Amino acid sequence: MTTSKVVVAGAVLACSHQGQAKVTTGSSQLKVDSNAVVVSGQEVGVSFASGPGVVTPCPYATNAGPSPCTATVAATAGVSTNLKVGGLGVLLDTATGSAINANDPNASWKVSDPGQSKLTAN
Repeated sequence: MTTSKVVVAGAVLACSHQGQAKVTTGSSQLKVDSNAVVVSGQEVGVSFASGPGVVTPCPYATNAGPSPCTATVAATAGVSTNLKVGGLGVLLDTATGSAINANDPNASWKVSDPGQSKLTAN
């Protein structure tokens, strides 16, 4: 059985163009080193374009100019089926999903840094 690290608030997601942004919310019902665990759905809406939480803005551009990834969509993989908080699976460091980009329909995101190394799940 393979285990993965659980994602917590402060974790870093990366878009397929190497933009990076932090997940700023989590469920206070379960914490690891004082950081709330991120449950399914809390990864939605993370922007790689600008604003608080952006570590490295998405550099994607077309001939017309910049076209950064503006939001993450719900994870399509990497949600725990065994560890749940409030009935929702926690996000794992293997989580991936689509990203919204007006000029790249194949844009995606993945976990770059889960924000902790103590708690694992599958």
